[in-house]
Amino acid sequence: MAIVVSKQSTINKKRKIRVISTLLHYIKPLWKNRKARVGLLITIFYILLATVGPLIVPKPVIVNVNPNMIFLPPMLNPYYILGTGPIGCSILGDIVWGSTFILEVSFLAGLFNTLIGIAVGMIAGYKGGILDNVLMSINDIMMTMPSLILILILATMIKTTNPFILAGILSISGWTGLARAIRSQVLLMKSLPYVEVAKVLDLGSFHIVFREIMPTIASYIAIHFILNVESALYASVGLYFLGVLPVNQYNWGVMISEALNSAAIYGTSAFWYLLWPSVFVVLFMVGLIFLSYGIDEISNPRLRSR
Repeated sequence: MAIVVSKQSTINKKRKIRVISTLLHYIKPLWKNRKARVGLLITIFYILLATVGPLIVPKPVIVNVNPNMIFLPPMLNPYYILGTGPIGCSILGDIVWGSTFILEVSFLAGLFNTLIGIAVGMIAGYKGGILDNVLMSINDIMMTMPSLILILILATMIKTTNPFILAGILSISGWTGLARAIRSQVLLMKSLPYVEVAKVLDLGSFHIVFREIMPTIASYIAIHFILNVESALYASVGLYFLGVLPVNQYNWGVMISEALNSAAIYGTSAFWYLLWPSVFVVLFMVGLIFLSYGIDEISNPRLRSR
C-alpha cells in the first residue's frame, strides 16, 4: 500500500514539473520580448486586481449618504486614495469590485469567439465539400450582419447579469473573421507533404488537425483571442454605459455614465469619477495590445529579425 502511494505521489510530482516546464517554455520568449513583457505584466496586474483585490479592498457599501463625502478628490486615506463617488463610496472599491465581472465577461467572450472560430474554420477547411459550403455560408451571413445592432437588440431583450450569457451575446458574430482565416490556412496546409504523410500513415483526423496543423497557427489564434478580449471589454463597458444592461454600481461603464451625467466633462467635482475607470479601461487595452504585438514579433520571423 505504501509503495502504491509513493508511486502515485511521484507521478503527481512529475505531472506538476511537466506543467511548470511547459508554462516556462511559453512564458520565456514572451518575457524576452519587451512589448510582450509589458503587456504580460499589465495583464497579470488586472488578473490579480480581479481575483485578489476583492479580498484586500473592502466592498463599498453606503447605508447613509453623507453629502460631505460626495465626489471628493483623491485623499491620503488608502481606501479613498482615488477619491469618492456620487454617494460617497470609494472609487478604488468600485473599480476593484467591478473588475471581476468585467474580466470574466471579457475573457469568456474571447474564449467563446476563439473556440467557435477554430471549430468552424477547422471543420470547413479540413472536411470541405458540402459541409464547407454550408458553414461558410452561415459564416458570411453572420459576417455581413451589423454586430453592434444585433448585440444591442439581444442585450435589451435578455437583460442579464450572468457573465456566461453576456459573453455569449458579445460572441454572436465575433468568431467569423477567425473562422474564415483558419479555413484558408487549413486549405493550404492539408495538401503539404507532412500532412499527406500523416494521412497515408492513417494517424486520424484528430492527430492531423491538433498535432500537425494547429501548432503552426497557434500564435495567430492567440493574437485573435487577445483582440477578442479587448473588443469584448469595450462592448461590455459600452453596454453598461448606454444603460442597456441592469445597473451595477461596481461596473466601470456605469461609473463613466454617472460621471458624465454629473457634468464631469466640464471639470466639475465628478471629474475623478470619470477619470479613474477610463484610465483602467485604457490601461488594460494597452496591455492587451502590447501582448498581441509581442506575440506577433515572436512568431513572425520578419519582425523578429528587425
